[in-house]
Amino acid sequence: MSTDLRDLFPEGVSDETAFNLVSFFANITSEMESHYFVQVRRYINENTPAGLVEYLQNKNKDDSPF
Repeated sequence: MSTDLRDLFPEGVSDETAFNLVSFFANITSEMESHYFVQVRRYINENTPAGLVEYLQNKNKDDSPF
């Protein structure tokens, strides 16, 4: 089962609400990454042929707008 993420976010929210939603998700993402960093690093190292360093380098290349 997959969910269309656009269905989760209401349209027509105020600028303040949009700002607060984005801030909330950014903060919770940061906290989750901090809390689970060791487990995520271990999982990536065990489950990607390239390992963590190469994975992050490739991910950063993919995210680059250039």
